[in-house]
Amino acid sequence: MTIQLDDNQLAAVAHACSRRRLAVITGGAGTGKTTIIKNITEALEADRETVHLAAFAGKAAARMREATGHEASTIHRLLGWNGDRFTAGSLDRDNVIIDEASMVNSALMAELIRRSPRRLILVGDEAQLPPVGPGQPFHDVIALMPELVHNLTTCYRATEAVYRAALLVRQGQTPCQKDHTAQERWEMRNTGGPRETHAYILQMAKAGEFDFQQDIILSPRNDDETSGAAAIAPLNADIVEIVNPHTDGERFRPGDRVINTKNNPDLDIWNGTTATVHSVDGSGRMHIRTDFPCRPNGEIEETHDVEVPRDWVKNFKLAYALTVHKSQGSQYRKVVFVVLSRDAFALLDRAMTYTAITRARQECLILGELSAFSNAIRRVTNRNTVMKLLAEIMG
Repeated sequence: MTIQLDDNQLAAVAHACSRRRLAVITGGAGTGKTTIIKNITEALEADRETVHLAAFAGKAAARMREATGHEASTIHRLLGWNGDRFTAGSLDRDNVIIDEASMVNSALMAELIRRSPRRLILVGDEAQLPPVGPGQPFHDVIALMPELVHNLTTCYRATEAVYRAALLVRQGQTPCQKDHTAQERWEMRNTGGPRETHAYILQMAKAGEFDFQQDIILSPRNDDETSGAAAIAPLNADIVEIVNPHTDGERFRPGDRVINTKNNPDLDIWNGTTATVHSVDGSGRMHIRTDFPCRPNGEIEETHDVEVPRDWVKNFKLAYALTVHKSQGSQYRKVVFVVLSRDAFALLDRAMTYTAITRARQECLILGELSAFSNAIRRVTNRNTVMKLLAEIMG
């Protein structure tokens, strides 16, 4: 199906295909960023130029391929990461388009720039979380180099419930408590503090309200010493005993949802790769099927089964619940997002809240203390970076 671009979107394509070496395209959820990437790619290829599509997260790269029909890879694969260093040579004859560019930190962006691509086109949403690691180059370029930036302004899914809520949060406003549309459902439930919210989620799991192949629970907090505190570790420990009970001594068993926490280019699995366990053999090797299938060269294919050696299994964790940072680049049918007052100042802010909501394709459910949700929307966190400091000094 051919999608007709509006004038603003056509201008974005022209902006990216101009002679400038660096171009940035930013826009909120539903503004057509992926459609723009497809059109930019086709325009450059029509001029017989080479184009590489890449994203920080494997799932984001998989979505690029699915939506554009063009091959895509992780940035690490594009740059030839071998587990120790980046080995790729110059890209001075090639165009590179990066999706979800807000996830790319300064160190990785520097590796891209060192390859001196013919054009580097960064596409993303400046309202999302800044990257893990040093700097926030995507955000800083938008703030400090507006001549390089094109803003996508029209949300084409603004009539749907989750997207309406996301747009309001992006603008610093609190959405209504309930909103149902033909394709989407949005709801906020005041379920109480950590223990009460934890128990509420477990009741949902017992009632069969989750399909963890498609759904996710998100929380700002990874671990908590207090049992039942609605943090990621205790949620995963309790949920697995409901949906896929383990016998004594089992670390993982068939059917478990898992996430890899360390890059392994030999296995072609990366920090943040999620998967389903198919089997664990007697020697301790684990067989998984990843959620974003890749060929050994990093391109996406139909299936990707991995045999995980026994000594690498320790780098996997359960993934029924994830932090918002770990969910970036992914999309889920249903997202349950935990918001609690304990996280209000150290973790929760508008960017995290917006990022969590925009992971949902059909349903988003906010659980916890709704006062914390409203406070998070009002809280904007500014990261101090070298680029900002230089701009102030040179001011």
